[in-house]
Amino acid sequence: MIEQRWATTHRCTQLLWSVLLVLVLWNIPQYALADVNQQEIDSIIRTREIALQALNTRNFSQIEPYLHPTFTITTVDNQVFHKVPEFEKYWNQQFSDTIQDIKMALKGDIIRTFLSPETVVSSGDAIATFSFKDGKAADMAMRWTAVLQKLQNKWTIQSLHFSSNLLDNPVLNATKRMRWIIGVAAGIGGFLLGAIAMLLLRRIPQQETEKV
Repeated sequence: MIEQRWATTHRCTQLLWSVLLVLVLWNIPQYALADVNQQEIDSIIRTREIALQALNTRNFSQIEPYLHPTFTITTVDNQVFHKVPEFEKYWNQQFSDTIQDIKMALKGDIIRTFLSPETVVSSGDAIATFSFKDGKAADMAMRWTAVLQKLQNKWTIQSLHFSSNLLDNPVLNATKRMRWIIGVAAGIGGFLLGAIAMLLLRRIPQQETEKV
């Protein structure tokens, strides 16, 4: 009888602690969100828009004030940058002999999770449009994740990560297409050169016969 009562009391205690734990975990995000108003949301959106404009215009000086002192940018090819000049050099290198311009636009809804009133994690989809020098264009679907931290009354980007489907890469497809064109052109050029050489070789014996 005593053992049964002890077991019942133990189960009730476990249930009580479980309920308290769930309530604590449930209310932690609510406390974080309670201190976030629409003005903070607008400030976060402004930082995001400035970052997007900096990429599209290749003017990275305007984004520097909105970067955290320990910021990190991870690109789709798994390169990591901690300084603006290094990332700017990398970005400008993307405009090669085939790529003329790159424009990025956000797509769909953005998921925003506040870890605290001063820290937010945002993620969503984006479309990168590649314009090639041959007049063609192609879109590449991307995903991005950003961690923003409020610093000196300004929302700054602490980390930014891009990812994409490497099997559906317009840059690689354009490179393959260019290699195919070069290969075909080289084949046709070789065929024409060989044909001309054969004609010249055939004419030489005829000229020698006429002289004799």
